[in-house]
Amino acid sequence: MRDPRVQSGYMKDVAEALARLGARGAAVRAADEALFLELASAPRGAWLPIALNVRWVEAAARAFGWPAALDFLAARVADQFGSPLFRSLVDGGVRLFGLNPGALMRVIPRGLAIVFRDCGEWTVVRTSDSSLELRAVSLPEQVASHARWLESIGAGAIAMLALCRTSGSVRLAEHDARLGRALIEVRWETQKRQ
Repeated sequence: MRDPRVQSGYMKDVAEALARLGARGAAVRAADEALFLELASAPRGAWLPIALNVRWVEAAARAFGWPAALDFLAARVADQFGSPLFRSLVDGGVRLFGLNPGALMRVIPRGLAIVFRDCGEWTVVRTSDSSLELRAVSLPEQVASHARWLESIGAGAIAMLALCRTSGSVRLAEHDARLGRALIEVRWETQKRQ
């Protein structure tokens, strides 16, 4: 039986970023005070139940509204690119693939494996010169039935687009909780050659 988990250090980094937001961060904390008390008592290297991450997504949505919560999450993922958890993955990806979004986003499944355990099998499939799909199978019910949590996974793609200095869109195109599947579409603007 799978026991989906989230890395405590990642959750603590997000909580610390919230603390720096003043009143806006306090609104997220007030939306689920018990969540932040549980997180504060957890060791940084622990693996926490995924339910805490799902609750965090819902608390952020209640406090910020969903589009602003997703922007906040994307900014936190971008902050993580320089952290010990992600630095070697992102730096290695940039050295290997450059700042081409279609190539660089191939590291997203590895990034997800750093933060999450037993939360599905994720792959990246390039669909054109300016789009790809992030596909998930074998999602546990705790996340497969939660569209906002699945959309929050797209925050990594939003952060990658910013790293690649391009704009685009990320959307949850499909999800089937019964089958444990999801598909996130990522599209970006290509640079015109002179």
